[in-house]
Amino acid sequence: MDDGTRRAGSRPGGADPAAEVPRERLITLTDGVVAIALTLLVLDIQVPKGLSGRELDDALDDVWSQIATFLLSAVVIAVFWRAHHASMRRAVRIDSALFWLNIAFLVLVSLIPFPTSVLEDYSDRTVGPGLYGTVVGLAALLLYAMEAHIHRSTGVASLRSVPLPAQAVVFLVSVGIAVVSPLAALWSWAATVPLAWAADRYASRADRTGTGQP
Repeated sequence: MDDGTRRAGSRPGGADPAAEVPRERLITLTDGVVAIALTLLVLDIQVPKGLSGRELDDALDDVWSQIATFLLSAVVIAVFWRAHHASMRRAVRIDSALFWLNIAFLVLVSLIPFPTSVLEDYSDRTVGPGLYGTVVGLAALLLYAMEAHIHRSTGVASLRSVPLPAQAVVFLVSVGIAVVSPLAALWSWAATVPLAWAADRYASRADRTGTGQP
């Protein structure tokens, strides 16, 4: 058996370890993209220069809407980052599928500042919550796909191995709601809180059952 054959057979499925990306490098890349995305969100909060009197008061009032959308996206990105780290801690290796799922996830995370800006300016139109729900929903779906892939490839129980990606479902469904009522689409995002809580409870109970714990 030559060296190439031995290397290919050293990992499950004949994967070449030389072609794999070190887990720490991928986590570092993700951390960097998240930091840049958060920075871009902050840079969008601005007050025009040279204003005074009533114009300045109106501009400061507008800042509150900028801060609100910033906080929304900052929380979304923080939740994604936390879930990503939790998943990567359980990953034994970064195969090609997991690598490209992660890259696609990062593309969408880096894009979040754009729909955030659109949402701030057009929250009363379909395009505002519609675009935001699409980007965030797809990012959540990719993160869920990464977790599912890690679960299948390692066989290790995942705290997020639930039958339904709650955040992805809520945000993607809100895209359709935005066509009828943009305001209702915005309020529908609040459903991610109880659904995510229920998903965590379900997953924790499933993990305890799988390990024989009460």
